[in-house]
Amino acid sequence: MMQPQQGVSLKAYNTLGIDVKAAFFTQICHLDQLQAAQKFCLAQGCPWLLIGGGSNLVLTEDFAGLVMVMAMEQIDWPTTAANEAFVVTAQAGCEWDALVAASIERGASGLENLSLIPGQVGAAPIQNIGAYGVEVKQYLRQVQVFNFASGELFEMTAQACELGYRDSIFKYHKHWIVTQVTLQLRRDHQPQLQYGIIAETIIEMTGKPALEATVQQVRDAVISIRQTKLPDPKSIPNVGSFFKNPIVSAAQAAHIRQAWPDLVAYQVDDLSYKLAAGWLIDQLGWKGYSQAGVGVHKLQALVLVATGKHVSGAQVLSLARRIQADVQLQFGVGLEVEPRLFDSRGECYL
Repeated sequence: MMQPQQGVSLKAYNTLGIDVKAAFFTQICHLDQLQAAQKFCLAQGCPWLLIGGGSNLVLTEDFAGLVMVMAMEQIDWPTTAANEAFVVTAQAGCEWDALVAASIERGASGLENLSLIPGQVGAAPIQNIGAYGVEVKQYLRQVQVFNFASGELFEMTAQACELGYRDSIFKYHKHWIVTQVTLQLRRDHQPQLQYGIIAETIIEMTGKPALEATVQQVRDAVISIRQTKLPDPKSIPNVGSFFKNPIVSAAQAAHIRQAWPDLVAYQVDDLSYKLAAGWLIDQLGWKGYSQAGVGVHKLQALVLVATGKHVSGAQVLSLARRIQADVQLQFGVGLEVEPRLFDSRGECYL
């Protein structure tokens, strides 16, 4: 029987730095510890919460159950022939950007546009993380899952994960825990330059055509862009993008553009457009807003920040609601929150 710690502060385990406590607390370094935690929760009849990097969650209250911190960090690079794709299996507790860096060092290509995304590998398929025209679903091969309700360990193909825009089957099976991820990467390098800012940054940094950039040069450019646009949670507590980019009908996008000619929108298909949520928020004057210890980052309107020493999750959500209401009123567009929200018993919703 496991013996978890009691009354542990979670301030160091969430990038917003919200100081709530866990009734019970443990770290998961091996699968058998996860199985022991499952038995503990069944015996205690208490809720549970798994924290990875803590960069995609907002804690609003002390947690009345067991909080587990994922610390399984092993990476396996099987030996492959020179003409075969790179395959890597990483446990859920590995830092995502460390895996990206390691893949490039080994000569693999594919993940460079996803450089510097905060958090752990286990969150990658859950969120179907993406940036600058690339999503993890393009390289996902297989996922190992632990069913916390039954104690069953099983594997899923990438297709079975039902990955969509910041979405996956895991968001609808809350008791499924990703324990490891297998990716299939490329040996041939084809720079993904759909976003012009990457090409522009490569040219500025290297003085050479963007199409000639090495994998490392693409990674360096992405890191430079992200460091310019997004605050480091270690310096300014935040959870990255707080809202998803909304997808609206082509007709609605055209209607909005009549009043806002400079609308930033990307065509998804013949019937829909993805709007830049940060642009919508910025037009309404929220960028740089700060009051009572919470605010909107001065350079990126998508990022809500904790500027005070004792910020609560409730304060962050109050600001998020005000922004949602303003965007709905002015543009007729609903903004969906990207990070996961938790109260004393489990996941909650705004």
